[in-house]
Amino acid sequence: MKKRITLLLQREEVLTELKSYTNVLIGSFILSIAYVIFIIPHNIVPGGILGLSIVINKLTGMSIGVVALLINIPLLLWGTKVLGGKTGVKTAFSMVLVSFYIDIFSKILGDKIFVEDVLVSCLFGGVIVGFSVFMVMKAGATTGGNDILVRILATKIKLPFSQLILIVDGVIIFLGIFVFKDFTMAAYSIVAIIAISKTIGYYIKKSTTHMTVFVFSKKNLLIQEAFLNYQEYTNTILKLIHHDSQGKLILITRNAKQLEAIKSVVYSVDANANISALESNTESI
Repeated sequence: MKKRITLLLQREEVLTELKSYTNVLIGSFILSIAYVIFIIPHNIVPGGILGLSIVINKLTGMSIGVVALLINIPLLLWGTKVLGGKTGVKTAFSMVLVSFYIDIFSKILGDKIFVEDVLVSCLFGGVIVGFSVFMVMKAGATTGGNDILVRILATKIKLPFSQLILIVDGVIIFLGIFVFKDFTMAAYSIVAIIAISKTIGYYIKKSTTHMTVFVFSKKNLLIQEAFLNYQEYTNTILKLIHHDSQGKLILITRNAKQLEAIKSVVYSVDANANISALESNTESI
C-alpha cells in the first residue's frame, strides 16, 4: 500500500508541474495579446520592465520584446538566488515567451488601434494583464524582471516591498512622460497599474481559499498515518490534520484545488470512505 500511495503522490506532483508550465504558457500568451491590443497602441507605460521597454522602443526603435529580454536576462541571472531554482526556470520560460509573443503579435497586427477610447483600453488591458500575471504567479513564476529588481533593491534599501514597487513604477512612468511628452499618458498609465494590481489581488485572495475536509472511515488512523508518512508530498497539500474523539478525520487543505489529491490518498486506503468538504477561512486557521 505504501508503494501505491507514493506513486499516487508522485504522479500528482508531476501533473502539478505540467499544469504549472501550461499555465505559464497560457498566461504569457494572454499577457502579450493584452499588451499588443490594449496597452502598446496608446503608448501607455504601466510600469515594470515591459513599460520601460515601451519607452526604450520609442527612443531606439528596437522591438519591445527584444528590449524586455535584454533587460530581463541579467536581472534573472542576478536574482536567481532570490527566486530559487524552480521559480527561476519558470520565470525564464515566461520571459522568453512574453518577449517572443509580443514581437510576433506586433508584427502581425501592426500599429492598429483596436479600442479607440484610451480609458476603456487601459481598464480592459489592465484587467486582462492582471489576470494573466496571476496565472503565471500561481504557477510559481513571474512575468518579468520588475519583481526581481524590487526584491534585489529590498536587500539594499530598507523600505516596504509595496513602496519600492511604487517607486520603480513611478520612475518608469516619469521616463514615459519625458519621452512621449504627454502628461495625460501618465494618468492613463496609473489607471492601468491600478487595474492590474486590483485584478491580481482579487484572484490571489480567491485562490487562497482553503478547504476543510471531513473524512468518515473505519480506517481513519491508517489514512492519517498515510498522510504523515509521506509529508515530503503532503506538506504541499495539507496545512493541518486533526483526528477528533468521535472518530472523524479533519483535514485542512492549503488550496481548494488540492482536494482531488487528498481524495486519491484517502480512497487508496479506504475505497468506502465518505468525504465532505467546506470552504474555510484562511485567516482563522
